Amino acid sequence: MLIYCSYQHRFYRRIKKLTKTGSVMKHLFFTSKHCLLVLTLLLLVACGGGSGSEPNPPPVTNTQPNAFSFTAQSDVEPGATVTSNSITVSGINAAATISIQNGEYSVNNGDFAAGSATVNNAAQIRVRHQASSQFATSQTTTLTIGGVSANFVSTTRDQPPATGTGTPPQASVVFPWSQSKTSAGTLTVRGTATSRNGISALSVNGVPANIHSQSVAAQRVSAQSFHAQGSNGEDEEEEFEWTADVEIESDSDTELTVAVSDADGNENIDAASVRVNTLRAPAYLVYDDLQQRLIGVLDNQDIVAIDHTDLTYQLLTSVDYISELNFDAANNRLIYSYHHEDTVSLYEVDLEQGQQKLLTNFAPEIAPDVQLIGVQSVFDPINQHAFVLLKLLEANSIYATDHLYQFNLADETSRLLSYTNLTDSPWLTIKQMTMLGDRLFATAGHFLLVEVNTQTGERSIVMDLPDFSPMALTSGSNSDQLFIAGMEGIVKVELAFPLSYMLSAESSTTLYPTSQIQDILLLDEHTLLVADSGYNTVLKVDSRTGERSAFVSSGIGSGRGLMMPNYLTFGADSNTLYVLDNGSNAAESLFSIDLSSGDRTMLADINQAGVNYHSGLFFYEANNALLIGLDDAILSVALPDGTVSVVSGMGVGEGPSSGGMTGGDFHAETATLYMAQPNLANSVLQIDVSTGQRSLHEFDGSAGTAGIIEGVNDVAVDTQNNQLYLASQLQNLIYRLDLETGETELIVDRCLNFNNQNILDIGVNGIQKISFDEERQQLRILAGQLAIYDLASQSCTVKNLNRTFLNALPLDDGTYLMTSQNALEHFDPKSLATVIISK
Repeated sequence: MLIYCSYQHRFYRRIKKLTKTGSVMKHLFFTSKHCLLVLTLLLLVACGGGSGSEPNPPPVTNTQPNAFSFTAQSDVEPGATVTSNSITVSGINAAATISIQNGEYSVNNGDFAAGSATVNNAAQIRVRHQASSQFATSQTTTLTIGGVSANFVSTTRDQPPATGTGTPPQASVVFPWSQSKTSAGTLTVRGTATSRNGISALSVNGVPANIHSQSVAAQRVSAQSFHAQGSNGEDEEEEFEWTADVEIESDSDTELTVAVSDADGNENIDAASVRVNTLRAPAYLVYDDLQQRLIGVLDNQDIVAIDHTDLTYQLLTSVDYISELNFDAANNRLIYSYHHEDTVSLYEVDLEQGQQKLLTNFAPEIAPDVQLIGVQSVFDPINQHAFVLLKLLEANSIYATDHLYQFNLADETSRLLSYTNLTDSPWLTIKQMTMLGDRLFATAGHFLLVEVNTQTGERSIVMDLPDFSPMALTSGSNSDQLFIAGMEGIVKVELAFPLSYMLSAESSTTLYPTSQIQDILLLDEHTLLVADSGYNTVLKVDSRTGERSAFVSSGIGSGRGLMMPNYLTFGADSNTLYVLDNGSNAAESLFSIDLSSGDRTMLADINQAGVNYHSGLFFYEANNALLIGLDDAILSVALPDGTVSVVSGMGVGEGPSSGGMTGGDFHAETATLYMAQPNLANSVLQIDVSTGQRSLHEFDGSAGTAGIIEGVNDVAVDTQNNQLYLASQLQNLIYRLDLETGETELIVDRCLNFNNQNILDIGVNGIQKISFDEERQQLRILAGQLAIYDLASQSCTVKNLNRTFLNALPLDDGTYLMTSQNALEHFDPKSLATVIISK
């Protein structure tokens, strides 16, 4: 309907009469003075005169709430946990996304969380954060709901004026070092404090410490008794030792701050601080498109949501054991398989409720001489089918076969779909599986890609792959693309052609290598995530270029990761540690580690062909070089450029064979290496590192069993007394050899652990490495556990760590640097606590 109104002209248009009868009105002529009246009448008729047959339009979805704010808090105690006032979400009619930066939030008085989620109208929200550890300093947390943000700000109190008249007390942390990694729970923090007026109070993050006097003259721990004695002058400083048991939260980065005061009111509230974190890297991953978050598994038990933008974790639930993840977006659940003995179970985890539920439990029909050794599953969300692969091992066989079952979760039916020797299919043993839409693909052997027909179970070879031992595979960004991760790198597969090529290859110099790949996932069109349990990392790989970078790391420090760090030594700089890593599945390498940061730098590639065993690492100060013992040669690595040369063996130097070396030590004053060869009796191999010449250093073996000392697997030098200590793993004994006279004597024949077992006995643990601490006149023995033999008291003390370490190096403060698989650790023998300082 169109109506024209004009002061000067008349127009008419035929219009339909807006009445229920639908009859036609007479021709009307309008002037400007009639226009308003007619328009008003027409609008009234149109709005109020309808029959009601047309429905009201649906309401518009609104997830943007009304503005909200938090009340700032001042005069907050430094380091305290500060919680905001509660705000009410209003103005939305659908669930809105909630996220937070630098803090946590709670919905309707529930648990505090840091990951993204959704909230509804009328929800009550509080936020919290840890206040700054400094005086007069603000901390800000930003909460965002449906695109609307507000800040919560807390400001710590002003620093109080010192009431004392003397120098404030000082404190330092001996254990742990800053930038350490530990596990959640209680951590015993240990340190020292100095004061002219005693110590009245000392705390770590508000936790009171136990204060112990370190000297006989400082037995008066409290400031009151200190002053009562009045025996120390005003300028005399006492030193105290302290410990505090501090609770560390899981998957967090925590600053530990020491505050100390004396009786005169001299206070030092920021005397020392270190940082520890408990972040863990997930081993299995899926992506939740609906809530735009990653879901991962930590330590085969904890299922967490991970915000991939800021890497904050939110615990969803915990289960007894889980070693895979399948995501069913339609039902907002995870699905995984598990087996115990010959029973196979299929579970689901409701992500909204965090509850675990058994979907099915069955015992497959297998022969009595066949053992079920493993299961894995993939999920077809289109048809709601789970495919469960059973690995079966026949008695007296080293080759596993498989049975593939198909479970229809919609009608709860199942069937045996396929198996290794299926008729009309190639004889194939499946290793890893993935779904590409509703198509099932798998790797077989070391170099085959196969497809399994989900209707008939028939297996067909799609293509040959590079011989790279596939470990995990995932679908790509289109219906014809796969990515496969293996020991030699990551392969990209284009099924349309078909073809495959190495996208990201492993090499001895790869900054982000892999070792034990558990999962691979396409996060977005151009980003792959590779979860590696060997290095405890998740790598980010560009799906176009193959470029690698760190995404999530449970490690400390930057640089190529450690794998099997067998030997360690200091050079001229006490802040730099050198580590020889035999690489395990990766290349052998020599690292330098900055102990202040944990950063690792690869100095040299020691990936000698056929060599995966080392016999020692020694600092040769005269040449500013490191000496590396292989099993058949001695190498020299010049510092700082990393130039590698052969010192002895491999055709260099003359004398007895250098083959079969298992350990040794360097006599710096005579530039001589003494190396153990277990096949020798009453002798060790002696190498002049200046010439490369080799000779046998023979000795009197009368102190040995039946007059023979044999099976020597490691040697430790006592330079001060010109002696050697010889560890015989074969005889379970440690001897002392006088290098001048050739005489030997039995020194250690037992070290008893808390179970009264002799750890030197090869049947218990056996001697692996020994070293000598000249300052303390102690032997350090690695035999499954760390043991200390004190020569003065002739006593052996076993440190009950319940862990196996690869090597140990004492520090001046009485703590130790220890190496374990993948990590360099810091060990406090007083509390028996360990933290990771480079990984």
